[in-house]
Amino acid sequence: MENYIIIIVGFVCTLIPTLITLWLNEKVKGSVKNSFDEKLSQFQIELNHLKTKENFKFTKLHEKRFEVLQESYKYLNNNLNLLVKHISPFKFTRDGEDYDENEKKASNEYRDAHNEFLEYFNFNSIYFDEETEALLRSFFQESGEIFNAYDQRQLYKSMGETLEKEDRLASAFAYKKIPKIIHPLKKEIETKFRKLLGE
Repeated sequence: MENYIIIIVGFVCTLIPTLITLWLNEKVKGSVKNSFDEKLSQFQIELNHLKTKENFKFTKLHEKRFEVLQESYKYLNNNLNLLVKHISPFKFTRDGEDYDENEKKASNEYRDAHNEFLEYFNFNSIYFDEETEALLRSFFQESGEIFNAYDQRQLYKSMGETLEKEDRLASAFAYKKIPKIIHPLKKEIETKFRKLLGE
């Protein structure tokens, strides 16, 4: 019987440290898991905060971009309408109005609108992709050249001089470049605007 007691005592003595070790291991595992879960949860919260912040910036950026597209489109149409009005060969003056004064007024009106659009574009060109920016720069250049070709006659006339025959012809036929150059360019810009707006 003594042998049984010794065996049982020996078994209990080896079993208790093993059970204590297992219990301690489980306790440490639980503590590590809780710490890890807590850190993981904190990381998720920070990640969600960053995502929300970036989404807000992205939304604000696109709101500004849409605003710039809208304003640019208004400027584009206004500039084109003023250019057509100014260089059209089929202009009429009302009784009592001076033709040269009207020409000067229309010239200044277009020049001011063109410069205002160019200034707006220069301040906001960052909101356009490179292709759209290049199209708008072409619009400024081409419409400016058409305007200058026509307006030279008025400028020389105000100085009491006349244009050479070649320049007179360029001035007289400047309006023909609008449907040939400006309208297709405007159509390309509209297509790019629609693409940027997500159509």
